[in-house]
Amino acid sequence: MPSTTVTVTPEWVRTAVVAAQHIPDPAGPGSYRSAAEVLRGIGLIQLDPLMRVSTAQRLTSLTRLPRSHRAETVDAALWPGSVEAPAAPVSFEAFTKVACVFPLQDWPLLQLRRERVREQVGQTLTPGLREQILEVVASQPRGVQSGTIESAVGTGRTTGWNWSEVKKAAELMVRTGDLVITAREGVARLFDLPERALPAPLREAEHLPPDELRAALARRAASTLAVMTVADFAHHYHLSRADAALGVDLAGLTPVAVEGWKDTAYVLPELLEAEYDDVGIDAVRQARLIGPFDPLLRERGRARRIFGFDYTFEAYVPREKRVYGHYVMGVLSGTELIGRVDLQRSGEVLQVNEVWAEADYAPRSVRARAKAAASTLARQLGVSVQMPE
Repeated sequence: MPSTTVTVTPEWVRTAVVAAQHIPDPAGPGSYRSAAEVLRGIGLIQLDPLMRVSTAQRLTSLTRLPRSHRAETVDAALWPGSVEAPAAPVSFEAFTKVACVFPLQDWPLLQLRRERVREQVGQTLTPGLREQILEVVASQPRGVQSGTIESAVGTGRTTGWNWSEVKKAAELMVRTGDLVITAREGVARLFDLPERALPAPLREAEHLPPDELRAALARRAASTLAVMTVADFAHHYHLSRADAALGVDLAGLTPVAVEGWKDTAYVLPELLEAEYDDVGIDAVRQARLIGPFDPLLRERGRARRIFGFDYTFEAYVPREKRVYGHYVMGVLSGTELIGRVDLQRSGEVLQVNEVWAEADYAPRSVRARAKAAASTLARQLGVSVQMPE
């Protein structure tokens, strides 16, 4: 381990990680005024359509927005404009291992990832199919839905997860950067040409030296994750461990030894000089609910290592085998994940089915904080909250 390595405590790590997310006091103004600002701040938001409570992008954004913010404004902020009133894009959709939305300015940072996909699978397209798809997309000034591409190019249509060959090809072209998604019509994504949808400076920045892109991506990840191992960085952007390690080496990050961690972690040098406000767990009203695809939970091993929070998403687990519930969110109070709640939205009610306290936390206190956090979310969703008896 290098002599410059700094030793930090798990408590310091938790504080730094939570502070980097800028989750506000429910009564305060917060650091972000819109979901677009949240996205620019945290770097990526995982997408998932499951609507038992709300979509993943809404839950992640609302956790970082003031209590007065409303859920219906989130999608409009991430994908502004419409067919009738086009607006400059603020995001693009792509993949780590799963579908995510990224801030538009980060497009160049994923160039090496796109090149890697192109090298691995870019030659698997049926000859001529790529050109046919590009021709259909080019014919529509704001891009097209996948169904339109299917109708124009082939006879097969996608049903559920049974994708047609044209659908598979179009999705692959998003991964390689031949197509880009920066806008939606309702919930439908619009496939577009990068040279039309993206500002020229972003496309020019794709051609920066590879090592410069690697270092910039590592610094971007460190600004969001605050304290990260090479494996954390690799998982965050679905990189190979070798690529992640090289990026960390090039980025000028400071190595830190976290008490109890096996692997060395890395931080931006300025983080070690930061002073944090009190984010203790005394105030009930500070509690917020953390969704299953939130950056604080989406990497389960990292959540376990930082918060001691062992989380499994059980929506697709048979009911009789679930430990907690169908859709469980964590209860964050200060720097601790102190409990979890199983909840669902039913009409105009956010129903809390059950609350569980983590070990070492008093159930009554956790229940009070869970109720406060659920009330905050219900207000943002525009519904009432109902707690179990």
